[in-house]
Amino acid sequence: MKILLAGESPLAEELSDLGRQAGYEVSLYLIEDLEDEQGLERILVDAAEADVAIELMNASKESKRETIELLAEALSAKALLLASCLTASATEMASWTIYPEQVVGFGLLPPLAKAGLVEVARTLQTSAAAWERALAFWRELGLEPLTVADGPGLVRARVLCNLINEAATALMEGVASAQDIDTAMKLGMNYPHGPLEWADQIGLDTVLGVMRALQEEWGEDRYRPAPLLKRMVAAGRLGRKLGRGFYDYPEG
Repeated sequence: MKILLAGESPLAEELSDLGRQAGYEVSLYLIEDLEDEQGLERILVDAAEADVAIELMNASKESKRETIELLAEALSAKALLLASCLTASATEMASWTIYPEQVVGFGLLPPLAKAGLVEVARTLQTSAAAWERALAFWRELGLEPLTVADGPGLVRARVLCNLINEAATALMEGVASAQDIDTAMKLGMNYPHGPLEWADQIGLDTVLGVMRALQEEWGEDRYRPAPLLKRMVAAGRLGRKLGRGFYDYPEG
């Protein structure tokens, strides 16, 4: 089976490793490949031969739509398209494709090694055959599929990014330092990570993308992105992947 992965670090690399460990032939394309003319030519060739394509563009709906439409040009009618639901609903993403019945939404957050499960969401267009294929595929990768309702963020990203957004607001208002906010949630609430260090791990651009998608979907102020979060993304302080977010990462 041939798998094509197109998306952002570090999740794309982690999924690529799982695919290879399961014995699949994996073609991986990161953002820099999608911005390169030769990379775009290669992805169209690989997409035409892919049995499963996985889209992982989570920073913005615009980049997500460009990637999905690019894949849709080349994917065969039998290819399964698994689309990340962090910044758009699966049903909306399916509407951007030629074969919407082959689209299934999913939700993952890094690190995959500790996840154990993947959230999966059926679109209004998904066929029964595509749905069963998607469930079997995730199990073959070692992740147990958890069926949830379609919508931006699904469960984990929706809840966690709202927590991060509130923590960023508290930091902006001077309630406590980043380290103290994280310590309060780890020691006081038994969280595995503090919300701000968790944001650095996920990527602040991804967190902002989720919040914007939720606000667009529901039109409610509770999903309004914290001004500090928007400023940090604008300044390129995206977290571990670029070496600086709410904390500094010299190894980044």
